Amino acid sequence: MKPSTSASAPATAILTLVVAALLQMHCVRGQNQAFDLTKLLPKTGAEPIWAVIDRNLPQVQELISTARMECIQKLQLPRDQRPLVKVTNPSEKEKCLVECVLKKIKLMDSDNKLNVGQVEKLTSLVTQDNKMAIAVSSSMAQACSRGISSKNNCEVAHLFNQCISRQLERNNVKLVW
Repeated sequence: MKPSTSASAPATAILTLVVAALLQMHCVRGQNQAFDLTKLLPKTGAEPIWAVIDRNLPQVQELISTARMECIQKLQLPRDQRPLVKVTNPSEKEKCLVECVLKKIKLMDSDNKLNVGQVEKLTSLVTQDNKMAIAVSSSMAQACSRGISSKNNCEVAHLFNQCISRQLERNNVKLVW
């Protein structure tokens, strides 16, 4: 994530995202009391979150890329298989590739649910244990998990993929699988 026009733009975007998540979870309520949301932001002088993410994201990308190559071999897909993170209408075999990758990196469990604990772990790795980012990613993962049900494992993985990719895109996080 890079700052767009000013140093406060990313902080404002993150704050907006957090406020939206907290409001959805009914964690922030007016009750005629002042609540300073700026207290959630890091103190002045702290390394910007986008710098931390840019530095740590390659570790997660490497994990995904390794799992992807193993799954491509397992499913006998072409080595130059297109990335599926934003593909809206993949083939059944491509949906199964997504399932394989999500299960290999432990984002999807054996019950075909998003593994919120693993989402939190990976977010912690990327953000150096930023509690706000972990809470937001956990909330998003729970929302994705609640909204998806199917008996077909590969279809569930595809639907998770769509939900995850929307969240990544909204938050300007660039991962490929």
